[in-house]
Amino acid sequence: MMQDRHTPPFPPDVEDLDSADEMIVEDDIEEVIELNDPIFESASSSDSEESWKETVTQKDDAVCVFRGHTPGSTVFCCSLSKNGELAATGDEDDKGYLWNTSTSESVLNTGTSHEDSVIFSDFNHNDKYLATADMSGKIKLWRISDKTCVWETTVMNDITWIKWHHLSDVLVAGVVTGEVYMLKVRKDDYKVFAHGTGDKSESGIILPDGKRAAIGYQSGTIHVIDLKSNTLLSTIPPDQTRSRGHSAAVIALDCYMDNNLLISVSLESQTILSTAHNGKVVCILQDLKKNEAEVNTNNVETAAFCKDPTFPAAATGTVVSDVEGKIYIWDISKQTLRHEMSQEGGITKLVWTRTTLLFTAGLDGNLRCFDAKAGHRLQVFSGHKTALYDLCISSDEKKALTVSDDSTARIFDISSLC
Repeated sequence: MMQDRHTPPFPPDVEDLDSADEMIVEDDIEEVIELNDPIFESASSSDSEESWKETVTQKDDAVCVFRGHTPGSTVFCCSLSKNGELAATGDEDDKGYLWNTSTSESVLNTGTSHEDSVIFSDFNHNDKYLATADMSGKIKLWRISDKTCVWETTVMNDITWIKWHHLSDVLVAGVVTGEVYMLKVRKDDYKVFAHGTGDKSESGIILPDGKRAAIGYQSGTIHVIDLKSNTLLSTIPPDQTRSRGHSAAVIALDCYMDNNLLISVSLESQTILSTAHNGKVVCILQDLKKNEAEVNTNNVETAAFCKDPTFPAAATGTVVSDVEGKIYIWDISKQTLRHEMSQEGGITKLVWTRTTLLFTAGLDGNLRCFDAKAGHRLQVFSGHKTALYDLCISSDEKKALTVSDDSTARIFDISSLC
């Protein structure tokens, strides 16, 4: 879920403005047109304004655009079905949507059934169901075959994060008061993990083995919990010295394919590697705010492990300033920095493919692809007018789905890269 401290959206990239080769000299101008020339007149001022907007609109690389969200509402979340034929989104106007990716048409609108911003809209493991959840705690289950709601519940407090189990029809959700719910959908059965009660559950993941979950809390604590027995397996306690744990809220988590190595990011821009089975801190991988006397606006927002077993790496993404973000590529076997790359917009999310390619969602509205092994950018995808808030790559790695503050969702063709 998005952090409140994200930098507001900014204009898209404008490159090479100071290039001498692009300068226009007076001799090159064939005709000067005054702004009060009759060619600019139209039936109404609104028509003129609309025409001007169309003229200055940036190029759109999207192959599919979903425009059904309420104008002016931010679209927060997105996901793609396994076959890539359906896209799901959720927005600030309390609505979730299901879209046909071939026609751009909406095939499901949750209407007035939610009571707060929809922050989760995702498919279960076999694409039979879509779950939508809003910040107030209401969760609804939709059967995709006939687009009907077949189950719903409301947890006791506001939801901060929610995940589908990747092997069964189980949802795991964290709430502001610290509880973590494991909900067996359609059976109206759930477990409540009391660990961390009173300590806001900020982030959570289900480990690759499907048996455990790692939970990050506002205090900086990380718990690893056995989902079946509802027992606490390990704990990484907070540490205000920043040498053996996080000193602030854990806002991002990921687990390596070995089912043990965790990467976690705190609100104070500290990135840690630790082990799930015993709660040991392996190393402080990155600490951008260690020296409080030094002004540092580089804020870590997201982290993820590479999925390619031949490339043991992790990436962290930051918001540096109004118009800059950084990607750090880490060698996790050596625990050293491999590459540092900059982009023109702060990074809200990064997603690896099954290779060494990495996609980033930017506050400038652009989707970017990087070759993490070589350490350089491959391509920029334009189309959105303002900040991107979520990013999803299809299972076949041919499509990328993005959602934005501009009230739209877009699909980009990435098949030539992957």
